[in-house]
Amino acid sequence: MGLRERLFRFAHARPRAFVITAPGATRTRLFVEAELRRRGGRPVSSPAAAAILVVCGRPGMDLAAAVDTIWESMPGPRSLVRLDEAASAEEVAADLDRAQRELADVPAQWADAAARRDRGPWAPADESERTGEHDDHMSGHEHHHGASPGSDHGEMRHGDDHASPEAGHDPDHAGHDEGSSAEEDDHGGPMEHGGGHGGHEHHMGTPMGLAMAGRAADRDGLKLDVLHLPLGPALADWPAGLVLDLTVQGDVLQGVEPAVMGGAASGPAFWDEPWLRAAAGERVTTGEAERRRAASRLDSVGRLLAVAGWEVAADQARLLRDQLIAGGGQNEIAPRVARFVRRTGRSRTLRWMLSGVGAITPEQAENLQLEGPSARRPGDALTRLTGWLGDIAEASERLNDPAPVESIDGPRGPVDGRASAAVVAMLPELLDGAELAAARLIVASLDPDLDQVAALAEAPGE
Repeated sequence: MGLRERLFRFAHARPRAFVITAPGATRTRLFVEAELRRRGGRPVSSPAAAAILVVCGRPGMDLAAAVDTIWESMPGPRSLVRLDEAASAEEVAADLDRAQRELADVPAQWADAAARRDRGPWAPADESERTGEHDDHMSGHEHHHGASPGSDHGEMRHGDDHASPEAGHDPDHAGHDEGSSAEEDDHGGPMEHGGGHGGHEHHMGTPMGLAMAGRAADRDGLKLDVLHLPLGPALADWPAGLVLDLTVQGDVLQGVEPAVMGGAASGPAFWDEPWLRAAAGERVTTGEAERRRAASRLDSVGRLLAVAGWEVAADQARLLRDQLIAGGGQNEIAPRVARFVRRTGRSRTLRWMLSGVGAITPEQAENLQLEGPSARRPGDALTRLTGWLGDIAEASERLNDPAPVESIDGPRGPVDGRASAAVVAMLPELLDGAELAAARLIVASLDPDLDQVAALAEAPGE
């Protein structure tokens, strides 16, 4: 191995991956996040900071176009990993191994860079690249050469549906110990706001994919620029496949049109599986269902904390989530969950940041036909976070409950999918008049499950 190869291998020992998830591939995303953490890495918040692009599931046409755009814009060295929604934890690990080997393959990376340079930064992608006929750029897998990153061509990785993400290090040592500092609830960085990566045809041909700003009167009667831009579908800590077409005046949202980019293949919502199996007549214990509920809530809390900028606590939430999915015992998990819930709930910074953000009134909840937690606990983003933390603590104490589950309410409400669909439909009203800086916090505090929406769209008669 030459010096360059050694340097490349050293530079990419801790993988920096940007993860895009298609609806229906939540399980695969969890495997990827757990494996990245095991290797000392984590998903990054921007493709520009990534060396590996990981696509979980099979994107539909619109989402595949966004994947293509992101792949073409990623700096080298780079590698692509595509994983089927049924991929096992072992296959995820093997594909990440392959990606890291590709990053250390200096000749191949130089060839990839030369091919991109020859195309030129402003040259539109050739139609053959979109249809899978062009094979000059790296595909990320030996057996995937010839397929564009977002296409459905080529063999996808699949495997055991029942494998579990590997448990990582002890959350007690993942960050500051409880009470170790008066400043322990300070966040590691500012709240991240970002635009989406589109793939919408009506943005093509405009500078940087954005329409030119126009003028309109604002609420005070002043003439301010109006800009139309998409938020999503490929953002870190963002519901899979969600796109918000925003009309922004100054820093205030004046209009929001939500859309969901589906996957080419999707099945039952991962978080709803225990309740769906119970509804189908299978005997499912309350402990199994509550384990999935706690894991789902921790996933949502982790997203909200990451968007708010508290990465240490977000990592702890995800680690506890993965340990629950991997089957950690109640005596081991419940005390750790209790410490996490107590520490997160007493953060003064979070209270200040989330109070009054995205408030839902009881009248709105009734008029919009909300179901599940959003209907039971109307209020602001802080109210929703507090409710999630309470659900996590309660569910973690029932992991050993052998009684059969009777309720059809999953983590987001009835498992027919309408709960998340109602949340998506509510976004225009809830976000109208909000500041752009608060939009991602509001969405993260609601965290609709797009797996539910995709499954609902596929249901007969829908």
